[in-house]
Amino acid sequence: MAGSEGAQDDGERGQLQRVLIDDVRTLAYRTQHLAHAFAEQQAMHPTDLEAMVHVMQAETDGDPLTAGRLAGALNLSSAATTSVVDRLERAGHVQRERDDIDRRRVHLRITREAMGVAGAFFGPLGQRTDAVMAQFSEAELSAVHRFLVGFSQAMEDAERAHRSAGERSSEGAPQA
Repeated sequence: MAGSEGAQDDGERGQLQRVLIDDVRTLAYRTQHLAHAFAEQQAMHPTDLEAMVHVMQAETDGDPLTAGRLAGALNLSSAATTSVVDRLERAGHVQRERDDIDRRRVHLRITREAMGVAGAFFGPLGQRTDAVMAQFSEAELSAVHRFLVGFSQAMEDAERAHRSAGERSSEGAPQA
């Protein structure tokens, strides 16, 4: 009976999807706790760590951040972002660097010292995750990558929708 077999497959698929959601939730929870442990060890505010991650990722992508783009990524005001960057710069984690072409433009860069501190803390995790990934074929890793990219995009879309809904609801709110 093809129909009943399909229903069973849907049940198994639904169960697997629920397990995957739980796995992603656990991964997010553990990632957040590890990030907080690093931030605590470095006497950093979690927002400062998030800023560092954005700056580092932008450099990795070959598109260094400006303070304005960092403000957008952190959903902070310009003044609050300046405070974050100032703290990170004083701590030796980031540096401001003028653009070679447009000297008015300033890029944020991760320092070698920050990379060394991060490497010392997260290096053992990198070794462990390398060992985990070695257990998977290229095709399996590619499928995991597609899943994570799609999942991340879905979360970004949901965050954007919630932010837009919040902005729309605050527009109609009475002024104090």
